[in-house]
Amino acid sequence: MKIGYSRVSTKDQSTGLQKQQLSEMGCEKLYVESASGKDANRTQLKAMIDFAREGDVIHVMKVDRLARNTVDALQIADQLKEKGVGLVFHDLGDVDINSQVGRVIYTTIAAFAQMERERILQRANEGRAKAKAEGKHLGRHKDQTMHDEIKRLALEGTPKARIAKLVGCSRATVYNALS
Repeated sequence: MKIGYSRVSTKDQSTGLQKQQLSEMGCEKLYVESASGKDANRTQLKAMIDFAREGDVIHVMKVDRLARNTVDALQIADQLKEKGVGLVFHDLGDVDINSQVGRVIYTTIAAFAQMERERILQRANEGRAKAKAEGKHLGRHKDQTMHDEIKRLALEGTPKARIAKLVGCSRATVYNALS
């Protein structure tokens, strides 16, 4: 059976193109999710690995859709190989990575995917450090209306847990507003 796997990192992104391409390739079953690739404990990924049987072939459009680090990528490939399941990445020229040549190519590409993820994190951290050095506000701005309501309720003698429920916030927010 041809099985397709499609993943995007955020809810704002669309799996539409990946799903269309996988369907056009004849994938009979698709596993689709919106989850970060940094975590190998993804619901649909696990379900797909559990579902796959000997002789099945899993199709993925790009290496980084399956895993964002080399260790996870190789572990997933090993799990599938043990089950006798093929794994084809279409950005690698439709090579089954469970072959010897495919394994070398896959390992190399997975290492580059991991490096790119680390570079993205490094750039983001540099941007945050620069913004902080320039005195820019990082994170959410406080909701002054909510804080005023919290203070009003506290002055009336309302318990903090009750304030949190009434206002629709956490108790930590109530304590922060009152400090």
